[in-house]
Parts: sequence; structure tokens; C-alpha cells
Amino acid sequence: MKPKFITINKISRIAILALIIGVLSSFFNFGIISVFFSVIMPIIFVINFIIAIYGLIKKKYHYLIGVIIFFLCYNLFFQFSLNTNIKTKDSISLISYNVRSFKQPVHSDSQQNAITEIKKIVDSINPDILLLQESSYKEGLRIKGYSNVFLGYRKDVQKTLLTIYSKYPIINKGFIDFSDTYNNAIFADLKIKQDTVRIYNTHLQSFVFAPHIIADKYNDYNYLSNLNSTISKQVEQAKLVKNHASKSNSKVIICGDFNATSYSQPYRILKKELNDSYVSNGNGFGATYSLLRYPLRLDYFLSDKQIEVLSHKNFDFNLSDHEPIYIKFKIR
Repeated sequence: MKPKFITINKISRIAILALIIGVLSSFFNFGIISVFFSVIMPIIFVINFIIAIYGLIKKKYHYLIGVIIFFLCYNLFFQFSLNTNIKTKDSISLISYNVRSFKQPVHSDSQQNAITEIKKIVDSINPDILLLQESSYKEGLRIKGYSNVFLGYRKDVQKTLLTIYSKYPIINKGFIDFSDTYNNAIFADLKIKQDTVRIYNTHLQSFVFAPHIIADKYNDYNYLSNLNSTISKQVEQAKLVKNHASKSNSKVIICGDFNATSYSQPYRILKKELNDSYVSNGNGFGATYSLLRYPLRLDYFLSDKQIEVLSHKNFDFNLSDHEPIYIKFKIR
């Protein structure tokens, strides 16, 4: 009996099927399936891309179907842009950073070092607007140089602290509370010359992608079942923020830690009719989080068409489990 081998035709069919499931998962909530495919979509693309190259060499063009589907539905997960250090008279700079309560990822007692180093970074880059997720009230007060600050602290409300530091006047501000969770969003209306820009600092439901939890087999069942609940909460939270933003008459920017990849439904909801700074001006993978050394882009700057992104930059500071994003933009 001859051994059976998986043919290129079978691999192609499986890869295309996986791609279709991934596409559908970004429109519909399939629970853990949606989470899984939103994470592995770059791998699925690479497989389809290799098959497409084979198809071109062999002049079997039906092998290009997977790559065509991908480009019809998504932007590439790797970007290249020459606009890395643009300086214009009217440019505005912004940093968004999940600082993990100013605790470095390796040592839980390293809060002092983290806040010191983050302060140095902020002082060095000197952004016009600074958004922090998972901040700390006490340590947040140590960040100076901003005449307008929205710390987002409420004494009797148990939420992760979000903060907005601005060199522009804050003329309005508020909270968007998500139910049954510590996560939330805040917003501030900034008066920038003759314009008003509403900026959302958003922290969607966390998956707790901690390596020690993933490796703990005892918790596998509970962890996987919680993924279903988490993605459902993210979808509802994204809808809540998007609905709130749609009622604003100002120019809108939605920033923060979405805890979701760009192949997910929460991202698709928030990005609708907005521009992604990484897609237009980013470089490389744009990763802001490492899951067991697998790069994920979870932090975003989304803006409406009246805001022109000039540059998008990623860093590798290793002062938190996330990395910051640095954007320069101007108002049209």
C-alpha cells in the first residue's frame, strides 16, 4: 500500500478555508474561534503566499485565490513607510502607552524604575498629547510638563486608571464605563487652535495573555471558556465607544489598548470610517505586545478623514508588557 501524502491541492484548500473562516470571524463573533483566527491570520497569509508563488511558477493561477481574498479583506500585517521623521509647523505629536501600573514585565517590584524610565522617555520625546492605560494615580502625578491633565480617577469607582495629558486646553471630558469589568474608556475634547478634537483613550477587555497562565494545564478549561466571554465583552465595548464617538460633532481620534488584533471584530467595529496610523504610515510588524515571542499589534491610533497622519513609530523599551506608539499628525 502506497503511503498517502498531503498534496499541494489539499494544502491550498485548507489554507483558503482557514482564510475564509478568519475573514468571517472578523465580522461575526464565533467566540474562541474568532480569537484564535485573529491571532494566526498572519501565518495563514504566509501559507497562502507561498502557495501563490508556487502557482505563479507552475502557471497554475487558481493557487492565487487565497492571497487575493486576503488583500480584498485586509491590509498587510507588515508595512513600509518613508515618513518616519516628518516635522511640519502644524504637526501634533501623541504617545499612547499601556504602562501596566508602571511595573516592568519581569519584576513585580520594579515600579520605581519603570516610572523613572518612562518619565525620561516622555521628557525626551516631549509629545503634545500623552495617553496612558493602566496608569497609577500616585505615579501619574509625577509626570510633569502638561498644563491640562485628565487623570480619570474616581475615588469609589473600581476601574483601571486611564489618563490624558495635553498641552492643549481640555474643554470637555468624560467617562465611558463598561459593565461587569475593570476596563473602561475616557474622552477629552481638546481645543487646538480653531479646531476641537475629541480623543478617546480606550482599554478594552483583557484576555490576560500571560505565559504562566497559558502554560498552566490545570486552568486550560476555565481559561478557554473565559475567552468566549472576553471577546463578547470586547465587541460590546467597541460598539459602546463607537456609538459614543458617532454622536460627536468634533474631529475624532480613538486610541488605546484594544487587546485585539487588526483581524478581529472589535477592531473592525472601531476602525469603521477611520484611518489606522500604522496602515498609512507604519513600518515593520507594528507589534506592541509579545505573546510567547509572537508579535501582536494590540495598540492603535484611529482617526477620521480630517486628520492627516504624518508618521507612526513603534518602540522597544521593555518597560511594560506593551510597547508605546508614537504618532505625528495634523488637522486638515
